[in-house]
Amino acid sequence: MSGKNKKKKNKVKYIDDGRTVADMSGVGGSRKNRPPSGLREQWKTYKNSVKMMFVPMLVTLAGITVIFGIIYLILTLAE
Repeated sequence: MSGKNKKKKNKVKYIDDGRTVADMSGVGGSRKNRPPSGLREQWKTYKNSVKMMFVPMLVTLAGITVIFGIIYLILTLAE
């Protein structure tokens, strides 16, 4: 009998006004269900991000070194 007397939940209807770039339907959740990240998890995330950026960083440094070397040679030969 308690199932029949139960009130229905009002479903919230959102209207898209076109001002947002991304879908904002999943934003605004509570953090109660997720435990806070510890120091070990933060260190693991940092280490993985540095590992992923190592090769692009080396390519960028090599490019800067090559450009510097070319400019240095041009300036020394111009004298």
